[in-house]
Amino acid sequence: MSTKPSGVSADASQPEVGNTLDNIFKAEEIVFISRHPEAPKDSNLYDVFGLVEEAGDQGTIFRLLQSQISSIPQPFLDEFLIEGLPDYLQSSPSRRIHVVVSAGSGTGLALDFYNRVLCRLLPGGEVYPSDPSMNSIERPEPNPHNLVVTQSADSIREFAREISREDEDGVQHTVVLLSGDGGIIDMLNGLVSVEGEGHNSEERLPLIAVLPLGTGNALFHSLHKSASATSRFPAPSSLVQGLRTLFNGRAAALPSFKAEFSPGSRIITYKSPQPVEDSNTAAEVESHADAVSHLYGAIVASYGFHSQLVWESDTPEYRKHGAKRFGMVAQQLLKESHAYNAVVELSGRDGSNVRKLDRDRHAYILATMVSNLEKTFVISPASEPLDGKLRLVHFGAVSGEKTMEIMTQAYNEGKHIGMRWTTEDGKEEGVGYEETGLVKITTLEEDARWRKVCIDGTIVELPQGGSMTVKTDDRPHLRVVVDKSLVR
Repeated sequence: MSTKPSGVSADASQPEVGNTLDNIFKAEEIVFISRHPEAPKDSNLYDVFGLVEEAGDQGTIFRLLQSQISSIPQPFLDEFLIEGLPDYLQSSPSRRIHVVVSAGSGTGLALDFYNRVLCRLLPGGEVYPSDPSMNSIERPEPNPHNLVVTQSADSIREFAREISREDEDGVQHTVVLLSGDGGIIDMLNGLVSVEGEGHNSEERLPLIAVLPLGTGNALFHSLHKSASATSRFPAPSSLVQGLRTLFNGRAAALPSFKAEFSPGSRIITYKSPQPVEDSNTAAEVESHADAVSHLYGAIVASYGFHSQLVWESDTPEYRKHGAKRFGMVAQQLLKESHAYNAVVELSGRDGSNVRKLDRDRHAYILATMVSNLEKTFVISPASEPLDGKLRLVHFGAVSGEKTMEIMTQAYNEGKHIGMRWTTEDGKEEGVGYEETGLVKITTLEEDARWRKVCIDGTIVELPQGGSMTVKTDDRPHLRVVVDKSLVR
């Protein structure tokens, strides 16, 4: 390594002193600036780190840039200068740093991103060995960070259970999570499963930092929806923003909800890759189903078009296409325009003021604690980062064309909210949107295909006449690193 600015490892390249910032970096590529550790005290010599993402034949190619530069303009220092690693990234007897790489998230770029970028920025980082049977790297003490590369769908939950079971007083955990939203729910549920009654105080909860390498990355984009608005520079890519937050963020409690299911409910997962030509073959690749009574989430609980889309696009064959898989499956679902038969009830958290939606046929029922399901897909425009409020978005059975029109407006800064139309029988309908403390959805469908609900990407099949009840949680179970503008 060429330098170690403030405890951060640099790229192996030998930078040339005397470069100017504008002939090396675009502002939107800069991750952070640190003072060069060997420069004289009266010197203005800095190390600048940046990330370039290029399109390649096999997908995105990541390049970490690093250069020594003097006389950096003050606005850049105000925005990007860090004075050493934040406390939550400093390994010590009282804090353990973990990096969890979800190898299968999104289009499978997480491990390459770790090897090419993150391991060069973290102290003591080493490239992950080529032997896929290893799920961690053994290093001599002291071990700067523990690297875990997922080997199965259960790897992150198992890891979360392990750190929850550790019985050492005073030890805190920081988990840098290279994954999508599924990794977050796995961490959350793994921790809660062994948390017990003697739960940690908020400041001692495990802290996660998310680098968005999944498909939708809903939580990340919702937490960062206002980050660019406070900057004078062009908006960065999601991964550059994620690295900026990692090295210069703040810790905050992550609000969550609890989804409870009727007896007979089960989690559905898939087996090995198999060609899928249309959604009707989805059931053929089901692997197994695990009984489930409840799950915790931080993003979304849905029934109808959204949950169906997530389930039927989650085969190994479709996942190869990344976010494009949703559009591929959506076309088939829109042609069918299934009307979901269900009873939907809303109430306060204590069960008071219960009311039913005035329809029994639905196209879309989605309870969420975030604003965005994708970077530009604004499902709940009133939701603010960390506000802890549960909001319901819903509309009745409509044609595929109308559903597409509504979804298109969600990509238009959330303008689907407030849409109204008149049905063929003269009845006025629209997109419903309201804050609630509790949502109960009871499915009346006979066909198991239409009894799938989605909790942060995990699919649960309800029994006929079964229900899902969603309510905001009383207390947080995780903390998350957020942009510094959210926590003062």
